[in-house]
Amino acid sequence: MKHVLIVEDHHLISMSLRIVLHQIDENINVSEIQNFDDAMQEIRARHFDFIILDIYIPGGKGIQMVGLIRKELPKVAILICSSAEEDQNAERFILAGANGFLSKSAAQDETRTAISTVLNGDRYVSAKIHNKLLSHGFNRKETAVRLSPRETEITKLLLEGKWTKEIAQTLNLSVSTVSTFKARIFEKMEVDSVVALFAKINADDLI
Repeated sequence: MKHVLIVEDHHLISMSLRIVLHQIDENINVSEIQNFDDAMQEIRARHFDFIILDIYIPGGKGIQMVGLIRKELPKVAILICSSAEEDQNAERFILAGANGFLSKSAAQDETRTAISTVLNGDRYVSAKIHNKLLSHGFNRKETAVRLSPRETEITKLLLEGKWTKEIAQTLNLSVSTVSTFKARIFEKMEVDSVVALFAKINADDLI
């Protein structure tokens, strides 16, 4: 059974999210918290597989909330669900370690897709953000071939949300070496962020 925490202070939003979660899997255990401080206490006391987090939650600390949660639950899936402007916030929160960003104005089908996607271990951004991040014409397979085996390995880890230091430890490389590879990957892929990289290619395309 998966354990989900909804960190949201508007009852109707929480109720809607709960309904969608149980439509996806009726055996999901859902807890609801109305402020960030109480949410952190709950996170320290219990294990959660998935957290749905509002940016403007009472007691919230903006983008720092993702890092604070990850200190307690490094592998938890985090979906930001907010009324905050998607264009200005989606990339920032995903780069901070969130697994997805969902606008509260999203249609029910998109809400279900976002929740199901992140719940199953993948990342999610809306078609609007995805299209914005995509540069002109791109062929995933051709681009994947451009990467060396080491670049491919590091790209996979970047797409998994690993930080430069974590990748260095995983591959037994120096941080500066990983940074050099990362810069080279970004140059080859013609992107300037991990989110843009994610929008162009995913780990399944790098086999």
